[in-house]
Amino acid sequence: MKKVVLGAALLLLISAAHASTGNYNMQKGQPHAERNILSNQLPVALLADIKKGYKDYWITALSEEAKGRHSDYFITLENADQIVQLRSSGAEKWVVMNTVQKTGI
Repeated sequence: MKKVVLGAALLLLISAAHASTGNYNMQKGQPHAERNILSNQLPVALLADIKKGYKDYWITALSEEAKGRHSDYFITLENADQIVQLRSSGAEKWVVMNTVQKTGI
């Protein structure tokens, strides 16, 4: 029982330390926030591009990284055949970062 409590406390401490250092951009000295978001929280143009170009895919990951007044968006889409990772610097258009073909079993 003591091991479980000690392990949980250690995990909580590591998570808190990671969260506190993760919101500061050391290179530019500016704070930034990274968070998971829902698809309806995307800018309208980005969401429309996903609905139009990737209608047969489902979203497996979606996050926003806010840097001052500007945000970058990262999305991972998946269908039966492939996994696609996209990035958007701003609210205008997506750029394909990576595409992986799934292999059959």
